[in-house]
Amino acid sequence: MLKKFFNGDKLVGDIKSFSLEERIFNTFCIIAFIALLIEVPFNFFISLPIPAMLCSIGVVISAGLYYLSRFRRKSKIAIQIFCIACHITFTVNYFFNSGIYGPNLLLFSLAFLLIIAIVSIKEFKFWVVINLTLVFGILVIEYLNPHFVPNAYVSEGSKFVDFAITYFVTVLLTYFSISYIRKNYDYERYSVLKRNSSIEAQNKRIMAQKEELENINAEKNKLLSLVSHDLRAPLNSIQGYLEILAETDLDEAERMNLKRHLLQITRDTSEMLNNVLTWSKTQLEGTKVNMTSLNICDVLHNGLSIENSISKRKGVGLTINCADDLHILADVNMVQLVVRNLVNNAIKFTPSSGLVKVNAENVDGNCVISVIDNGIGISEKEQEKLFALKASSTYGTNNEKGVGLGLLLCKEFTEMQNGQIWYKANADKGSGFYLSFKLHLN
Repeated sequence: MLKKFFNGDKLVGDIKSFSLEERIFNTFCIIAFIALLIEVPFNFFISLPIPAMLCSIGVVISAGLYYLSRFRRKSKIAIQIFCIACHITFTVNYFFNSGIYGPNLLLFSLAFLLIIAIVSIKEFKFWVVINLTLVFGILVIEYLNPHFVPNAYVSEGSKFVDFAITYFVTVLLTYFSISYIRKNYDYERYSVLKRNSSIEAQNKRIMAQKEELENINAEKNKLLSLVSHDLRAPLNSIQGYLEILAETDLDEAERMNLKRHLLQITRDTSEMLNNVLTWSKTQLEGTKVNMTSLNICDVLHNGLSIENSISKRKGVGLTINCADDLHILADVNMVQLVVRNLVNNAIKFTPSSGLVKVNAENVDGNCVISVIDNGIGISEKEQEKLFALKASSTYGTNNEKGVGLGLLLCKEFTEMQNGQIWYKANADKGSGFYLSFKLHLN
């Protein structure tokens, strides 16, 4: 209870605002005030008037120093006054309280301990020298002039009680000094461990951010490499075809064939640029998702009209089968962009007279949209790179060009809508891509 009492923040000062030296000094002032207050009547009772008077002065000094340190926050001045007053009163008390035969050396030892605990490093040596010089000096004086230090005790009982009380106060102050030093050490050690833990966590975050930035930079470099490489070829082809049209006389069949090639190259390049720009925008600005209740059948039929025309021109069949009353919570533009990319890829890698099937059905409370073709399929090596910016440039069955960026967009947009996307090879031949969204009840 006593330790808890002196550990109170309001009494000796909280650990964050007051230094260790200040808290030890404030504790000493409180204990000294109480002990000296008890010593005053006791010394009078055992016929020691001079020590009683010194104790009375000590009561006033300890109260004043406590106020000066705790409330006026002038601890340095208070500690200086304490060191001076302490050595003066203990010296006077030595000559009026039986000298070496009294408890005076205990008091000087206590003063030495408190000097070590509370004075600044700059003043430490000075006060230690003063303490040692003073103690050895008065011992020499008493040895050479023993009559200077008369025996002040009227009985052995009073001597016993005086020693006991002095020892108790000395041990009590020693205990609190060491206790505060240990507590401060534990606090500092905990603070260091906490700071180290915080630094380690910060380092981990920095390393994770560094790794993420490196990955982003690698993806950026990969994207720029792919775009620069894949734009050069179609633009050169367009330029070559236009030069042929401008400088060479061609019959109508050859002219129409060149126009079809130009149209296909332009369409593929436009599709690639649209995907690049869309992906770049999501990386730089982020994408807002407008989640609404969608009838998936309406989304598929309305969103695949252009792909239906493309498939007819290539001679690829495109079928859309959708179960009735399938509603999902998603962004209509994102869903259509994802499905169009998957269907475009399926058409691109399916030969003439092939078939692309788009299905939507209820599977265990989820709306699963599948895009399945019987085209050339995807090798196991390339399957490992799907949905990432690692895929190499590919050509469709009619030499349609692609960089694989569409699947990366599909993955990001699907996950933004709390959906899932995966690939599964067609059992017979070709590929199958699947989207899954939670069904939404209207």
